[in-house]
Amino acid sequence: MKSLRGMMLLATIVVYTSLQAQKVENFGVFRHIGAGVSVGTEGVGFNVASPVTDYLELGMGINFMPGIKIKGDVDMDINTSTIPPQLAGIVPSTSTVNIKGDLARTTLDFKASVYPFGTKNALFVVAGFSFGGKKIAKLTGHSDLIQDHPELRPYIVANVDKYDLEFDENGDVKGDVRVNAFRPYLGLGYGRQVPKHRVGFRVEMGCHFMGKMKVYQNGQELDTNDLATKGDDDVSKFIDKFRVYPVLKLTLTGRIF
Repeated sequence: MKSLRGMMLLATIVVYTSLQAQKVENFGVFRHIGAGVSVGTEGVGFNVASPVTDYLELGMGINFMPGIKIKGDVDMDINTSTIPPQLAGIVPSTSTVNIKGDLARTTLDFKASVYPFGTKNALFVVAGFSFGGKKIAKLTGHSDLIQDHPELRPYIVANVDKYDLEFDENGDVKGDVRVNAFRPYLGLGYGRQVPKHRVGFRVEMGCHFMGKMKVYQNGQELDTNDLATKGDDDVSKFIDKFRVYPVLKLTLTGRIF
Protein backbone atom coordinates (compact mmCIF):
# COMPACT_ATOMS: atom_id res chain seq x y z
CA MET A 1 0.00 0.00 0.00
CA LYS A 2 2.93 2.39 0.76
CA SER A 3 4.39 1.72 -2.69
CA LEU A 4 0.99 2.47 -4.28
CA ARG A 5 0.74 5.81 -2.47
CA GLY A 6 4.31 6.64 -3.48
CA MET A 7 3.68 5.89 -7.17
CA MET A 8 0.48 7.93 -7.20
CA LEU A 9 2.27 10.84 -5.50
CA LEU A 10 5.04 10.67 -8.12
CA ALA A 11 2.49 10.76 -10.94
CA THR A 12 0.77 13.76 -9.33
CA ILE A 13 4.09 15.63 -9.05
CA VAL A 14 4.88 14.97 -12.72
CA VAL A 15 1.44 16.24 -13.80
CA TYR A 16 1.77 19.39 -11.67
CA THR A 17 5.29 20.08 -12.93
CA SER A 18 4.16 19.69 -16.55
CA LEU A 19 1.27 22.12 -16.10
CA GLN A 20 3.56 24.66 -14.45
CA ALA A 21 6.18 24.36 -17.16
CA GLN A 22 3.78 25.03 -20.01
CA LYS A 23 0.78 27.34 -20.10
CA VAL A 24 -2.25 25.30 -20.98
CA GLU A 25 -3.71 27.87 -23.33
CA ASN A 26 -0.65 27.67 -25.59
CA PHE A 27 -1.71 24.20 -26.67
CA GLY A 28 -5.47 24.65 -26.86
CA VAL A 29 -7.31 22.67 -24.23
CA PHE A 30 -9.20 19.78 -25.85
CA ARG A 31 -8.49 21.18 -29.31
CA HIS A 32 -7.89 17.65 -30.67
CA ILE A 33 -9.80 14.43 -30.09
CA GLY A 34 -8.52 10.92 -30.61
CA ALA A 35 -10.14 7.50 -30.49
CA GLY A 36 -8.74 4.02 -30.25
CA VAL A 37 -9.55 0.33 -30.23
CA SER A 38 -7.54 -2.00 -28.02
CA VAL A 39 -7.01 -5.64 -27.17
CA GLY A 40 -5.27 -7.13 -24.16
CA THR A 41 -5.74 -8.60 -20.72
CA GLU A 42 -8.70 -6.27 -20.09
CA GLY A 43 -10.44 -7.71 -23.14
CA VAL A 44 -11.55 -5.63 -26.11
CA GLY A 45 -11.68 -1.89 -25.44
CA PHE A 46 -12.69 1.43 -26.98
CA ASN A 47 -11.48 4.82 -25.79
CA VAL A 48 -11.53 8.55 -26.53
CA ALA A 49 -8.92 11.07 -25.40
CA SER A 50 -7.80 14.66 -25.74
CA PRO A 51 -4.52 16.46 -24.99
CA VAL A 52 -4.44 19.21 -22.37
CA THR A 53 -0.83 20.13 -23.08
CA ASP A 54 2.04 18.48 -24.93
CA TYR A 55 2.75 16.80 -21.61
CA LEU A 56 -0.69 15.58 -20.59
CA GLU A 57 -3.59 13.64 -22.13
CA LEU A 58 -6.91 12.79 -20.52
CA GLY A 59 -8.93 9.81 -21.67
CA MET A 60 -11.77 7.50 -20.86
CA GLY A 61 -12.63 4.07 -22.18
CA ILE A 62 -14.78 0.98 -21.86
CA ASN A 63 -13.50 -2.61 -21.84
CA PHE A 64 -15.38 -5.84 -22.51
CA MET A 65 -13.85 -9.00 -21.11
CA PRO A 66 -15.08 -12.15 -22.86
CA GLY A 67 -15.87 -15.23 -20.80
CA ILE A 68 -12.59 -16.63 -19.48
CA LYS A 69 -13.07 -19.77 -17.44
CA ILE A 70 -11.00 -21.38 -14.70
CA LYS A 71 -11.83 -24.61 -12.93
CA GLY A 72 -10.57 -26.99 -10.30
CA ASP A 73 -11.56 -29.91 -8.10
CA VAL A 74 -12.18 -28.60 -4.58
CA ASP A 75 -12.68 -30.64 -1.42
CA MET A 76 -16.12 -31.36 -0.03
CA ASP A 77 -16.12 -30.78 3.73
CA ILE A 78 -18.12 -33.63 5.28
CA ASN A 79 -19.26 -33.19 8.89
CA THR A 80 -19.22 -36.86 9.82
CA SER A 81 -19.75 -36.18 13.52
CA THR A 82 -23.32 -34.92 13.01
CA ILE A 83 -24.53 -37.24 10.24
CA PRO A 84 -27.34 -39.55 11.43
CA PRO A 85 -26.38 -43.25 11.59
CA GLN A 86 -28.85 -44.16 8.83
CA LEU A 87 -26.98 -41.84 6.41
CA ALA A 88 -23.42 -42.67 7.44
CA GLY A 89 -23.23 -45.64 5.08
CA ILE A 90 -23.73 -43.60 1.92
CA VAL A 91 -21.19 -40.90 2.74
CA PRO A 92 -17.68 -41.39 1.31
CA SER A 93 -14.70 -40.65 3.54
CA THR A 94 -13.41 -38.04 1.08
CA SER A 95 -14.89 -36.43 -2.02
CA THR A 96 -14.34 -33.51 -4.39
CA VAL A 97 -16.51 -31.36 -6.62
CA ASN A 98 -15.46 -29.55 -9.79
CA ILE A 99 -15.94 -25.78 -9.45
CA LYS A 100 -15.86 -23.48 -12.48
CA GLY A 101 -15.26 -19.74 -12.46
CA ASP A 102 -16.51 -17.44 -15.24
CA LEU A 103 -14.58 -14.13 -15.40
CA ALA A 104 -16.67 -12.18 -17.95
CA ARG A 105 -17.14 -8.47 -17.05
CA THR A 106 -17.30 -4.87 -18.34
CA THR A 107 -15.29 -1.93 -16.93
CA LEU A 108 -15.20 1.83 -17.49
CA ASP A 109 -11.90 3.66 -16.91
CA PHE A 110 -10.58 7.21 -16.62
CA LYS A 111 -6.85 7.86 -17.11
CA ALA A 112 -4.34 10.71 -17.20
CA SER A 113 -1.26 10.02 -19.34
CA VAL A 114 1.82 12.13 -18.60
CA TYR A 115 4.60 12.51 -21.20
CA PRO A 116 7.75 13.66 -19.33
CA PHE A 117 9.58 14.52 -22.58
CA GLY A 118 6.69 16.35 -24.23
CA THR A 119 6.63 16.12 -28.01
CA LYS A 120 10.20 14.79 -28.14
CA ASN A 121 9.26 11.29 -27.00
CA ALA A 122 6.02 9.31 -26.67
CA LEU A 123 7.08 7.55 -23.46
CA PHE A 124 4.38 8.02 -20.80
CA VAL A 125 3.32 7.16 -17.28
CA VAL A 126 -0.39 6.82 -16.59
CA ALA A 127 -2.56 6.96 -13.48
CA GLY A 128 -6.28 6.66 -13.07
CA PHE A 129 -9.06 4.38 -11.93
CA SER A 130 -11.69 2.04 -13.28
CA PHE A 131 -15.29 1.30 -12.35
CA GLY A 132 -16.96 -2.03 -12.82
CA GLY A 133 -19.41 -4.36 -11.21
CA LYS A 134 -18.22 -5.79 -7.92
CA LYS A 135 -18.83 -9.30 -9.22
CA ILE A 136 -15.65 -10.35 -10.96
CA ALA A 137 -16.44 -14.07 -11.31
CA LYS A 138 -19.35 -16.48 -11.06
CA LEU A 139 -18.78 -19.84 -9.37
CA THR A 140 -20.73 -22.97 -10.34
CA GLY A 141 -20.41 -26.68 -9.59
CA HIS A 142 -22.41 -29.88 -9.31
CA SER A 143 -22.32 -32.98 -7.10
CA ASP A 144 -24.03 -36.21 -8.15
CA LEU A 145 -23.80 -37.35 -4.53
CA ILE A 146 -25.98 -34.49 -3.31
CA GLN A 147 -28.31 -34.83 -6.30
CA ASP A 148 -28.91 -38.51 -5.52
CA HIS A 149 -29.08 -37.96 -1.76
CA PRO A 150 -30.41 -34.43 -1.07
CA GLU A 151 -30.82 -35.38 2.61
CA LEU A 152 -27.03 -34.98 2.90
CA ARG A 153 -27.14 -31.24 2.15
CA PRO A 154 -27.00 -30.06 5.79
CA TYR A 155 -23.80 -32.04 6.39
CA ILE A 156 -21.69 -31.39 3.27
CA VAL A 157 -20.27 -28.16 1.80
CA ALA A 158 -17.79 -27.32 -0.97
CA ASN A 159 -14.64 -25.74 0.44
CA VAL A 160 -13.23 -23.00 -1.85
CA ASP A 161 -10.21 -21.21 -0.36
CA LYS A 162 -11.59 -21.51 3.21
CA TYR A 163 -15.09 -20.48 2.13
CA ASP A 164 -17.89 -23.04 2.66
CA LEU A 165 -20.40 -23.05 -0.22
CA GLU A 166 -23.68 -24.87 0.29
CA PHE A 167 -25.41 -27.11 -2.26
CA ASP A 168 -29.02 -26.77 -3.37
CA GLU A 169 -31.58 -29.57 -3.74
CA ASN A 170 -30.33 -30.43 -7.24
CA GLY A 171 -26.74 -30.87 -6.11
CA ASP A 172 -25.65 -27.54 -7.61
CA VAL A 173 -23.41 -25.05 -5.85
CA LYS A 174 -23.48 -21.40 -6.94
CA GLY A 175 -21.70 -18.27 -5.74
CA ASP A 176 -19.77 -15.26 -6.92
CA VAL A 177 -16.47 -13.51 -6.23
CA ARG A 178 -16.46 -9.77 -5.57
CA VAL A 179 -13.83 -7.04 -5.39
CA ASN A 180 -13.85 -3.26 -4.95
CA ALA A 181 -16.03 -1.46 -7.52
CA PHE A 182 -13.48 1.42 -7.55
CA ARG A 183 -10.04 0.20 -8.63
CA PRO A 184 -6.94 2.49 -8.80
CA TYR A 185 -4.67 2.03 -11.78
CA LEU A 186 -0.98 2.73 -12.51
CA GLY A 187 0.99 1.99 -15.65
CA LEU A 188 3.51 3.07 -18.27
CA GLY A 189 4.06 2.62 -21.96
CA TYR A 190 4.81 4.22 -25.30
CA GLY A 191 2.58 5.96 -27.82
CA ARG A 192 -0.05 8.69 -27.80
CA GLN A 193 -3.81 8.35 -27.56
CA VAL A 194 -4.06 11.37 -29.91
CA PRO A 195 -1.35 10.72 -32.53
CA LYS A 196 0.43 13.46 -34.41
CA HIS A 197 -0.65 11.85 -37.67
CA ARG A 198 -4.02 10.33 -38.43
CA VAL A 199 -3.14 6.84 -37.18
CA GLY A 200 -0.82 5.68 -34.44
CA PHE A 201 0.00 2.76 -32.17
CA ARG A 202 0.25 2.57 -28.38
CA VAL A 203 1.44 -0.14 -25.99
CA GLU A 204 0.65 0.01 -22.28
CA MET A 205 1.52 -2.08 -19.23
CA GLY A 206 0.10 -1.57 -15.75
CA CYS A 207 -2.04 -3.00 -13.00
CA HIS A 208 -5.40 -2.52 -11.30
CA PHE A 209 -5.48 -2.70 -7.51
CA MET A 210 -8.68 -4.62 -6.80
CA GLY A 211 -8.45 -5.32 -3.06
CA LYS A 212 -9.13 -8.60 -1.29
CA MET A 213 -11.53 -10.93 -3.05
CA LYS A 214 -14.62 -12.04 -1.16
CA VAL A 215 -16.99 -14.92 -1.86
CA TYR A 216 -20.77 -14.44 -1.77
CA GLN A 217 -23.63 -16.92 -1.92
CA ASN A 218 -27.30 -15.98 -2.22
CA GLY A 219 -26.28 -12.31 -1.95
CA GLN A 220 -24.60 -12.79 1.43
CA GLU A 221 -20.87 -12.54 2.13
CA LEU A 222 -19.48 -15.80 3.48
CA ASP A 223 -17.25 -16.01 6.53
CA THR A 224 -13.95 -17.82 6.17
CA ASN A 225 -13.55 -21.20 7.77
CA ASP A 226 -10.17 -20.98 9.53
CA LEU A 227 -10.24 -24.72 10.23
CA ALA A 228 -10.30 -25.59 6.55
CA THR A 229 -7.15 -26.33 4.59
CA LYS A 230 -6.30 -23.94 1.76
CA GLY A 231 -6.96 -25.62 -1.56
CA ASP A 232 -4.29 -25.94 -4.23
CA ASP A 233 -6.77 -25.84 -7.12
CA ASP A 234 -6.84 -22.95 -9.63
CA VAL A 235 -10.10 -21.49 -8.30
CA SER A 236 -8.85 -21.31 -4.70
CA LYS A 237 -5.51 -19.85 -5.79
CA PHE A 238 -7.31 -17.21 -7.84
CA ILE A 239 -9.41 -16.08 -4.86
CA ASP A 240 -6.51 -16.16 -2.40
CA LYS A 241 -3.77 -14.48 -4.45
CA PHE A 242 -5.30 -12.41 -7.26
CA ARG A 243 -5.55 -8.93 -5.68
CA VAL A 244 -3.65 -7.05 -8.42
CA TYR A 245 -4.88 -7.43 -12.00
CA PRO A 246 -2.08 -7.12 -14.60
CA VAL A 247 -2.73 -5.09 -17.73
CA LEU A 248 -1.09 -5.42 -21.13
CA LYS A 249 -2.88 -3.41 -23.78
CA LEU A 250 -2.18 -2.85 -27.48
CA THR A 251 -4.12 0.04 -29.00
CA LEU A 252 -4.61 1.27 -32.55
CA THR A 253 -5.21 5.02 -32.22
CA GLY A 254 -6.60 7.61 -34.59
CA ARG A 255 -6.91 11.40 -34.52
CA ILE A 256 -10.47 12.51 -35.32
CA PHE A 257 -9.62 16.23 -35.55
